[in-house]
Formats: sequence, structure tokens, C-alpha cells
Amino acid sequence: MAARPTLPPSGIEPSDQYSHELRACRTSDKKSIIIYPRLYRPKNDPQNEDPAESCMAWQNQEDGMDQLNWLKKIHEVIDKSEPTSHPRVQMLVERQPETDFPVVAFVEKGDLYSFMRANPKPTVPSGTGSTNPLALKLRWALNIASGLAFLNSKNIIFQGLSPNTVHLRADLSAALVKLDVAAYREQGGTDDIAIGYRSSDWDDCALAEEPETWITPRQDLYAFGSLLYYLLMEQDPDQWEDEEEMRDQLDEEDEMDEIIRKCWMREFETMSEVVEALKVVIVGQGLEINGDDVVVDDSVGQFEGAGVFAEMIKISDGVST
Repeated sequence: MAARPTLPPSGIEPSDQYSHELRACRTSDKKSIIIYPRLYRPKNDPQNEDPAESCMAWQNQEDGMDQLNWLKKIHEVIDKSEPTSHPRVQMLVERQPETDFPVVAFVEKGDLYSFMRANPKPTVPSGTGSTNPLALKLRWALNIASGLAFLNSKNIIFQGLSPNTVHLRADLSAALVKLDVAAYREQGGTDDIAIGYRSSDWDDCALAEEPETWITPRQDLYAFGSLLYYLLMEQDPDQWEDEEEMRDQLDEEDEMDEIIRKCWMREFETMSEVVEALKVVIVGQGLEINGDDVVVDDSVGQFEGAGVFAEMIKISDGVST
């Protein structure tokens, strides 16, 4: 039998890989997630004779600790000015007093990629929104664009945008997670597992003393266009070298394809402009908007969570599958 993992204070199984050097587990109240080093051992662990100085101590695992500290840094930037949270961005609940590990809100239904694989062409089962086959996809697009606009307002660029860094809540609204993929000023994100959609002019050589090299919101605009394509087509867009190749993937008469094109060609200046463009299309589709969300029936709650972690949680909670 495999050894049970060593979990941080208040941590409960299951635990899952967060990145190469970090893991995630739920808190005992099942409402939050603790992000912690893969090699974590408590200071009083008899098998850890010298945790502060041992080369195998979790405190000395450079890549993992860099990633953990960057995640905390991004949340510190968010917390510097109002508003300090956004419903479409995974929230920092606390930094655990005993360990200083970040504890983030649990986004229950798992990642968008796994959900789409388990539920191709998802629709609202009944009631409000059920007559429009695009209702859920338009909802997610608006949620994600709004979350990106919030981060950009803090000078944070969510450079790791992909279907894997968007998770779904219990009501099936979308939230951006894994904020350690985000860039701030000259420093890019730290998680090499969660590389998102990147534009052709991506610059890996940003310098602190040269602001013109810093990662800009243009990256999120491009990435959102690619994610919107994924939502609509349920596959990633092909790489394109010029505008003609790009246009071959799009329908010039389609309103959503026009938003994708404008994102790719940098015809939008900000994500806030994208949010407004999406709202026009959504209202034109006969759907109701509430803030940055599309109103849908509560029947969407019947969808099961998807992805490895979501499946592990269902098993651990004794939920039949």
C-alpha cells in the first residue's frame, strides 16, 4: 500500500499535483484548497532531522518555493487597491498561519478542458437559457473576459490562459485559477505546466529597467481570442503566420468570429472593450445579462465536476459515479 501523503495543518485527502514541485489538497471544511510543496514535512516530523538545512527540505526546493512565493506576490498585488477580489478570479482566503502556505477558494466543478471533453456541446438542461445552444459558452466567454479585465486593471497579465486555467464553480460560472501563471511588470509566471495561448510576438526577455519589454495586455487579448475559438469550436485554433491564414479559420459573417479576429489582430485596446463587445452579441442572442454573467437556469447544477481532482473528490466524499 502506498504511503499516505503528509498534508499541511487542516489539510485532508485527496491531494493532487498542482505543478511539478507543488501539490494541492482541500481544507477540512472542504471549502478551500491549500497549495503546498511536494516534499512538505512538518518541522516536528521525526523523519526530518534538520528540515531547515537539509538539501531535501521543502524550504530549500528552489523552483517550488519560487512558484509558491510568486502566487502569494500576485495576490498581494491584487490586495493593494480596491476592489480586492472579483467573482471571476480565484480568491486568496488566507495565508496559513502555521506554514504561510496560500489557501485559495475551491472552484468545485474542475477545469474547463476536462468538462468540455466530458460534456461536448454543453447546453442548459432546462428553463432560462435552454433554448440557446450557445448560452453556456457565451456565459463562460463573458466571465473569463471580465476576470481578465479585472487583472489587467491591476497591471497583472494572465499569460497562462488556457482551458486548463479556467475552472467552473458549482453554478457552472467560470473563474480564472492558478494565478502563479500570471505576469506582473517584468516577471512572467512560474508554472511550466500551465503554458497558455501565446502570441507570435511573445517576448521571454523582459527587463526590469526596460518597461517596453514588459508583458502587456495585448497578450491577454490574443489569448482570449484563442480561448474563445476553443469554446466555440471545441478544439484549439491552428497556428497562423499571416492574416490570410488566420481568416481561413474564421467566418467573416459571424459576430463571435469577428471578436476573435479583433483579439488576434489587436484591434481591441483593452479587455474591457471585449467585455462590451460580448455583451452586445449576448443581448442580440436573446439572453439576459446580470453584471458580468449570463442568466441561466439552476438546472446547470446537475452537471458533474470533471478532471482527475474532481473525480478523486467525488470518490472521497462517497458520491457514486
